Amino acid sequence: MENEHRHPLFCLRAPTLVTLKIASIRRRNEMKASVSLTSVALAFATPFVHVSAFGSRPEAGRCSGENIVTIGRRPFLASAAAAAAAATLAAPAPASADVEAVPGSVSTYAYRSGGLPTLRPLGLGLLQRYEGYTEAPAKSSRRQIAVSFDFPSDWFQLDKLGGGVTYVDQRNGDKLYLLRTTLPKGTTLTTVPKTFFADSVFDPRGDIVRSGTVVEGGRVAKSTILNDGEEKGSLPRRRLLMKYDVVTGSGVQTVERRGLVDAYEVDGDAYMLVTGSNAVKFEAKGKERDTVEAIVDSFRVQ
Repeated sequence: MENEHRHPLFCLRAPTLVTLKIASIRRRNEMKASVSLTSVALAFATPFVHVSAFGSRPEAGRCSGENIVTIGRRPFLASAAAAAAAATLAAPAPASADVEAVPGSVSTYAYRSGGLPTLRPLGLGLLQRYEGYTEAPAKSSRRQIAVSFDFPSDWFQLDKLGGGVTYVDQRNGDKLYLLRTTLPKGTTLTTVPKTFFADSVFDPRGDIVRSGTVVEGGRVAKSTILNDGEEKGSLPRRRLLMKYDVVTGSGVQTVERRGLVDAYEVDGDAYMLVTGSNAVKFEAKGKERDTVEAIVDSFRVQ
């Protein structure tokens, strides 16, 4: 080869991590180039690679070892770049931070549809009835699903602009959520294992966790079929009691919580009203428990 020489600095063992630095000074300007390769596998059946990179004047030194292959700088860079590109294409793509949800595994907000809901005062005004519409399942012939439930009129609405239906009692932190999820293929609301609901509601990709609630554990303690849906015109309905912990704002303590889930099935999707309460107050069977039980009892889907 012409304009090539051997230099001890470039006696390289392949494959290995190679950093190639080329420096030449012309007209007092310094040019530096660095090429980093994760695995250089040149198409030579030899354990040693010799790269000529400096100038055109031959040097006297010779690399130790046998089967020395001498290649020029430009062919080496071209081969190295091709090897790096091939390694990049062959490597598995990193998982996206926003992983697409697996159908039927994640509970998301049952977003409002068809305009704002109506909030109708009940009795002396301590309670109000939420009446509105939410999106129907994609495979349904219906466009909207009518939902309603009763809750205390002094509960504060969260995510008003986002379209989700979430309210909180600012005195004790009790909450309610209107959620939906797709049931696994081959199951119905009455046949799906009860563990599905805890996994779905507390899935890290679900809207409860994504809204900022850090949940630990989560299991279904009780499940009751309220309606099997066999009567004409009725929808399957199921009630569940869940036990779970939430991490406090300090991040070092957890608080036991109890969740009530009232679910209806519409065309393969479960529409759920979920409440969350402090476990101690819930188990005390006082006003707090009466309130959340009345909320889920009033839930209707049509």
